[in-house]
Amino acid sequence: MTHLESNSTEVYPNERFGSYFLFTTVQDIVVKVNLFQDPRFFPDNPEIEEAFNFFIETNKHSMGLDARLRNTVIAILANFLKENNPIIIYYCDPLDGRGHLRYAKFNRWFYMVGDPSVEKHDREFIVNDLKIDESGNVFRTKLTVYASILLRKNHPDYDSAISLFHSGELDKTGKL
Repeated sequence: MTHLESNSTEVYPNERFGSYFLFTTVQDIVVKVNLFQDPRFFPDNPEIEEAFNFFIETNKHSMGLDARLRNTVIAILANFLKENNPIIIYYCDPLDGRGHLRYAKFNRWFYMVGDPSVEKHDREFIVNDLKIDESGNVFRTKLTVYASILLRKNHPDYDSAISLFHSGELDKTGKL
């Protein structure tokens, strides 16, 4: 296995397939970087266009640090932000109890994008979840979900999108 120093700037060759990018690491991990337009974020506000959901899928877990994987994801995200004027929303999957770790990693990676015209806002909220124990009993649990929104400071819907993101409301009509 090749190990690259964390300051390496090399990236893996990747290819875009519609709303996702695909690449394979030296560990033979297939990484899918999803950036798809998601109308669920602002359904009552069609004037807020270009809202994208961002998440990463892999076919297996990484076996240690791979700076090229990190650099490739950062490059994809940075290029997407340069080529478009999107609003990108990232929810850290909380179901395995590692949502906070994903959130911390995303924060570190975002700062490596290095584009001062792009701003990131964060939010955490509690959701109710249903679990089933070994006996088949259903019970409620609370999960903390961490989320971030990325957009250019000069985005035409900047104020509305940020306000809605922090409020948790989907409809800004008559409120801003």
